[in-house]
Amino acid sequence: MGKYLVFIFLLVASNFATYVYFDDLQKLFEPRTEKIIAEITLQTNCEMMPEAFIIRDIETNRFVKFGSSTVYLSTFVGNSLQVQMNPKFSNVSSNFDQHDAQKKMTINLDCDISDNLKNTLESLRDTFKN
Repeated sequence: MGKYLVFIFLLVASNFATYVYFDDLQKLFEPRTEKIIAEITLQTNCEMMPEAFIIRDIETNRFVKFGSSTVYLSTFVGNSLQVQMNPKFSNVSSNFDQHDAQKKMTINLDCDISDNLKNTLESLRDTFKN
């Protein structure tokens, strides 16, 4: 009988401690991801205007179109972001590098050295020839 009382006491005490220290335990076992509004600046020497590109959050699939060289995207720290071609250019494919989301970031696209970007530009030119 004494073993059962000790067991019940320990069970109640552990449940009470879990309730009281829930926030601390949650931080320990599940680190929270910080929600941010990322300020993303696109620097490019490409022949295309910034409106031809979007920035996409790979985890949430949300994206923002570049209207100027800087956009703002609601995301989480560390989510993968990727510059892609604007969906209105559906015949154009691109495969740019992914970047971890930060509060303020600058992404450089160098058309002179990027084979991926050269292929994208050629695909874009072919689209408008037809």
